[in-house]
Amino acid sequence: MLSSILKSCTATLGLREKTKKKDKKRSDFGKKRRLRISIMHKISMSRVSKRLPWLDDMKIVPKISIMFSVFSLIISGVGYLSINQLTNVAEPMTADSEKLLTSTTHAIIIYVLIFTIITIGCLILSFKPMIKSLRKSQEIHSRSQREYHDLYENSPALYRTINTDGIIVNCNKSYAERLGYTKKEIIGTSIFKHTADNDIEAMRDSFETWKRTGAVKHREVWLKAKDGTIFPTLISANNLYDENGKLIGSNTIIEDISEIYEARKRIERQAILELQFTELKKMEKLKDEFTSMITHELKSPLFPILGYCEMLIKHVSSSNLTAEQQKMIKEIHKNSNKMHRLIRDLLTAQKLEMGRMKFDKIKFDVTEFMMEIYREYLPLMQEKQVEFVNSSEEKLTLISDKHRIGQVIDNLVLNSTDFTPAKQGRIEISARSKDEMIVFYVKDNGSGIPKDQQENLFHKFYQVDTSLGRKHGGNGLGLAICKGVTEGLGGRIWMEGEEGKGTTFYFSIPKNRNAIESS
Repeated sequence: MLSSILKSCTATLGLREKTKKKDKKRSDFGKKRRLRISIMHKISMSRVSKRLPWLDDMKIVPKISIMFSVFSLIISGVGYLSINQLTNVAEPMTADSEKLLTSTTHAIIIYVLIFTIITIGCLILSFKPMIKSLRKSQEIHSRSQREYHDLYENSPALYRTINTDGIIVNCNKSYAERLGYTKKEIIGTSIFKHTADNDIEAMRDSFETWKRTGAVKHREVWLKAKDGTIFPTLISANNLYDENGKLIGSNTIIEDISEIYEARKRIERQAILELQFTELKKMEKLKDEFTSMITHELKSPLFPILGYCEMLIKHVSSSNLTAEQQKMIKEIHKNSNKMHRLIRDLLTAQKLEMGRMKFDKIKFDVTEFMMEIYREYLPLMQEKQVEFVNSSEEKLTLISDKHRIGQVIDNLVLNSTDFTPAKQGRIEISARSKDEMIVFYVKDNGSGIPKDQQENLFHKFYQVDTSLGRKHGGNGLGLAICKGVTEGLGGRIWMEGEEGKGTTFYFSIPKNRNAIESS
């Protein structure tokens, strides 16, 4: 296409040269003009060829559009130069030359229009993906804004946005709900309004640190809700800029650490309790050691007192002592025995508590054992005019600690004696077999024990009646010792009874050797 235009131009120039051969100077001038046009054409083509590699990275439609635009400009330029050259050649022009010039002009215009239309079409086609891409970018931007808004508004963390003066310009739902305000009430207020009175300085220091350094991380500050309650938080803040890069405020993330604070307080309290418990254990150990030492020291001088009293009672003639003196000796002996039992109970309770109680298990006849106890306490019962009954009938044997079982029964019998009325009282002891156990019991028709106090009976030092004017003595160790010994032998102890209807104490001891050894 371009070559045909050039050929037409060349033919026209040739025809004009033939008619103007007379003027050599003008002919030379025409040659120079053609040479200039040729050079300009080559330069234009060279420039276009240099520009074309820049289009390699572009999409196909914009590339084609630019190529057509370049060719259109080249054709227009070449045509314009050619027509200008022809019109400036010496007159007159022949009819054929004018006809050729006109047709050439029309062809150039048509080609330029065609290339222009194609270029516009290509540009329109190139604009479509650009518009589509722009719309897609806008959709992504809108979606990002919505996601950011949802994340900000619905986050469980407490968010607020402030300006450089410390005024709240926005906050999320969690922040408003935790403080008990509406968002409308919060926006426009100072951050210090929502700070606990004792932590105003801490908030001011945090705010100044942010203004100075541009960031704050995990500052512990107590906030104050609308109802006046305060709670601990961790505050972190970073800078917020406008589209021109100017600092306009900060986004603040506030973490409510009330649960962490309570957990920390519980841990601290637990640590204090553990320390106190350790100190109590040390004191308990010192107390146990002191009790053990003092009971041994009390026991040592008691033996000669008991021994001399028994010698006086048995070997000194009543003729040598007055009735009053004999009564005094018996009183000394009686109270010395009470002291001995008290010391013995203290030592036993101490050994049980410290886990130092040793049991000497032997095989013995239970029926004979119960008869020995009956004979031992019968004089006491006769003296108090209390009916004393041994209901053991079965022939039973047992492998266990006979001495400790006797100690349990002693405590139960003496306890029943204290609470059984004289002349009308009745105490019954017995042992019987039940499954793999031998069950012992001591039953009385005494005053009984209230239901609300029965569960505490086996606690150390517990007394049913703690008043100063109580009728019955005791140190509160007897039943605790009974429980410790019984459980140490692999059994258990319990009671039945009601207030005013008497009491029955039971305790069971395993009769199987394996059960005893495993205990």
